[in-house]
Amino acid sequence: MSGKTKYRYSYRAYGLNILSQLPVTGFEPSTFEIPDVHIKKGPVPEKLSNIINQGVLYQSNESEFLLHMENVASYYVKNGNVIIIQPADNAGAGEISAFLNGTSFGALMHQRRLLPLHASTVIFKDKCLLIAGISGTGKSTLAIALLKAGGILVADDVSVINFSGEKPSVYPAFPTIKIWEDSLIHLGFSSEGLEPVRGVLKKYYLPVNKFSPKYTTIHKIFIINTHNRPEVETKPLQGMDKFRVLKKHTYLFRGIPKTGLEKNHFVLVNQLAKQVPITLITRPSGEFNTGILVKAIEEIL
Repeated sequence: MSGKTKYRYSYRAYGLNILSQLPVTGFEPSTFEIPDVHIKKGPVPEKLSNIINQGVLYQSNESEFLLHMENVASYYVKNGNVIIIQPADNAGAGEISAFLNGTSFGALMHQRRLLPLHASTVIFKDKCLLIAGISGTGKSTLAIALLKAGGILVADDVSVINFSGEKPSVYPAFPTIKIWEDSLIHLGFSSEGLEPVRGVLKKYYLPVNKFSPKYTTIHKIFIINTHNRPEVETKPLQGMDKFRVLKKHTYLFRGIPKTGLEKNHFVLVNQLAKQVPITLITRPSGEFNTGILVKAIEEIL
């Protein structure tokens, strides 16, 4: 393999063969002949020469994405196949990985003209379910509850959609879930011995034994939302409502407007909305009862 000696680590994630000079927490080690992505350690530019979209921490255009995370690392993603990382002094592998296996790979998937959704994916009752939601709505917590009820993990937090078959499917990500300590306690797990995602946060990498390494056809998408009422409500979505929620829950959408990536995103979201049923599940904001939510999903299925 060309250049193999420069890379200590080789992984398989999101349907890609990955060579890396840095360890990536959670990724599955793998062997292969031809790499799709190279992760390198080195200097990262302060700014892009052609900035189309930008926020406080990031800049982007159609083929480049730049992220600066203070006291962690800077990440430069380009052409859908290279990620360069400049770690901060004393940054740990877990926190460097958090913005690599999430944000950086989300940008890389857009550059590869794929569709990354802010969603966890679980095979439950022999059906592939995407559970989408903004941060804090509990999609990872619900995914673990479904695993405890017999499910199999396909992806956590970022679910990348593959449109090459007859129906949309999900690329297998990696057998790890990033989960907050209070959710671990709620689900009966201990954080003892788990690697922290970031030292200042009580969030951890939870390894998962039940993981599917296969492309999995999507049967249904659930959107998790919250409200101030005491009951759980479910509502099937139709027409433009489906398109709107898929756009809202596209991972890192803010990095693609006014580029060809946005046009590609429109086509893919429209295709997914037409082919897969979507149900909105709204839960009480003050209480997260995973048992009730799992039961609601079972009834819908």
